[in-house]
Amino acid sequence: MMLDTLGERYGKLPSEVLEFGSTFDLWVFDVAMGYRNLLDKRSKDKSEGRTMNSQEASPELIKKLEQYRVSKNNN
Repeated sequence: MMLDTLGERYGKLPSEVLEFGSTFDLWVFDVAMGYRNLLDKRSKDKSEGRTMNSQEASPELIKKLEQYRVSKNNN
């Protein structure tokens, strides 16, 4: 699924994604999918009459960004 999604987003074949992709592309994919899932959850919650505070997602996003920054600095 990841190769297909990245290929679709960038207009590349899966073999091109494998050959030229980097860990940054994987990080962007992970964050984008997480954000898309968050929006889907919010939409579903609103349709069911529940609301979600934007601060509820912040700790998870901040943790991912900190992990990326630490891993980037270690390389």
